[in-house]
Amino acid sequence: GSRHPSMAPGLRPRSRLVSPPHLNVYALLAVTGLSLVLLVRTSVVGAPVSRLNGLKVPHSSILNLNHPNRHPFQPSGRTMGGRWRARGKEFRDGADGETTGQLRETLFGLLGENTGIQRGQRLSDDEQDRLESVISRLQEMNPTENPNESPLLPGTWQLLCTFKPGVNVSFTDLNSWRKYLSGTGPSPIQSLVTGNTQQVNGVYQMLDLEGLQRFENIVKFSDGLFLNLTAGIVDKPDDSLIRFRFEEGNFLIRKNPITNEPLASEASVPYPVPFKLLSLLGDETIGSLKTLYLDDKLRISQGNKGSYFVFRRIEELPSLSSSPASEFREGFGQAEGGNKMPVVICPAQFGIPRDYEPIGKLLKQKGHVGVYPAPLSRFGWLRILPSTLTEDYWKGELKPGKALEFYYDAISKAYDECRRKHPGQKINFLGHSIGGWILRAWLKDRLSEEERQEAVASVTTLGTPHRPPPEDSIWKSLDQTRGLLTFVNNEVPGAFVEGAKYTCVVGNATRGDVTALLTSGVDSLENAVAYMSYLPLCGNGAVDGDGIVPLENGVIDESCEKIIIQGARHSGFLPTPGESIMAPEQWKWYGSEECLEQWEKAML
Repeated sequence: GSRHPSMAPGLRPRSRLVSPPHLNVYALLAVTGLSLVLLVRTSVVGAPVSRLNGLKVPHSSILNLNHPNRHPFQPSGRTMGGRWRARGKEFRDGADGETTGQLRETLFGLLGENTGIQRGQRLSDDEQDRLESVISRLQEMNPTENPNESPLLPGTWQLLCTFKPGVNVSFTDLNSWRKYLSGTGPSPIQSLVTGNTQQVNGVYQMLDLEGLQRFENIVKFSDGLFLNLTAGIVDKPDDSLIRFRFEEGNFLIRKNPITNEPLASEASVPYPVPFKLLSLLGDETIGSLKTLYLDDKLRISQGNKGSYFVFRRIEELPSLSSSPASEFREGFGQAEGGNKMPVVICPAQFGIPRDYEPIGKLLKQKGHVGVYPAPLSRFGWLRILPSTLTEDYWKGELKPGKALEFYYDAISKAYDECRRKHPGQKINFLGHSIGGWILRAWLKDRLSEEERQEAVASVTTLGTPHRPPPEDSIWKSLDQTRGLLTFVNNEVPGAFVEGAKYTCVVGNATRGDVTALLTSGVDSLENAVAYMSYLPLCGNGAVDGDGIVPLENGVIDESCEKIIIQGARHSGFLPTPGESIMAPEQWKWYGSEECLEQWEKAML
């Protein structure tokens, strides 16, 4: 995996729900007010209960199984595609006549299938030699030719052991720190956290390669304390290699550390490494994991710094009430028995895939064969900051292909995954808030005319501010998008994709009223926030809209179908650096079941 960065204080983004991508005074005022409204209506007292979300194991040693005086482990140089395979058979003969099943059972016996990593600590030198020999032979006999395409790869895995031949990692060893800082060795910090079996009761990994395209590592210290490290998949360069970047980490506390009594609600403490900020450093923070062996019970992988990881498949995580991986599969990925076209979702600003899980579940229930959200992250929006230093920004002539390339890349990932899972089928594209007009630009910039005709069935936008400020208003010169919306409307006018069905959905829950500031009450605050949001978008704050976007801005032009939903608000969640604050079920917004019933019919 990638080098684990030195610990540093995390950053907290100034999140908001208004659509334009650049912070400004009136947008900040609007979101501050909306936050107060939502907080009052949801009666939120503290942070919401955190959920585990998905990604993979770091490169560093989790067990000290290294024997520096032993001969190095030399794996085969042959590629996955070059290995012979007995089709239809689970087992194949090894060099000594042993089958893969027999070698697998030998491996489980060495590591202790039931006791896991605690058994691994007690390996003798002879046992370690045997372990490396078995792993080498299994790699040669790998029964799965294309692991990244195999249904065996996703799911929940328990880490039995990890080692790097000839390397011993210790938090107190100066040589370990030297190798780590030079980029040639695993992290002593993670070795301290996860390398002591008296502190660690289990290390688990959940892979979601369809929906969220991420995986997570969960370190169980006790029934009351977990560490959850989440990473996003960057790409899959070949049939067995996955490149990833860590995105966030949290300590999850379920019991009082002093009394050991269960807490009333789970507490979440951020892991003290600003992964999202460090991602701005580029490829330096990207790690990789190559699958060397895969069957229905065993997985052997190698990190980009040479560490080996041995996993066994498990059905569910011990001592956890639910499996995040199964929850993700309910909302995203392929659906069984659907008869409607798949959906790609483009989130709102600071929105992330799990904010749209309820919508994903409802769409699959409606018969859509799959739902694929663009895998955005909260801190990914920091990548727009360099554009504020350009001449185009100050002239108000930004172009989305440059300023929002990170968002384009996220849509492309969801699109590629959808096309791979549903070859030959057209796609329903769904954009929420800012995601709607970014989607319009992406369709022009990233797809050829031929691809658009082959792939695009429909384009549906929810509360998207499609139109720039009026030309004759002062707000034109103060355009929050710094020319992005003007560019989109000039270059991608109307129902741009010929033959595709365009539908613009907008709610009319709130009328803007600046005088509401003089009165008290949640409804008055909502009206005042709406006024401050509508004014810079359309030049008039005293109009109807969803509380963030006025009705007149929510429609591209007359070439698109318009659906006005009575009482629908802009969003049902408030982004935070961690889990979003979710609105109560009675909060009516575009993602509510009664609202979705009205706009889902526009999809094919």
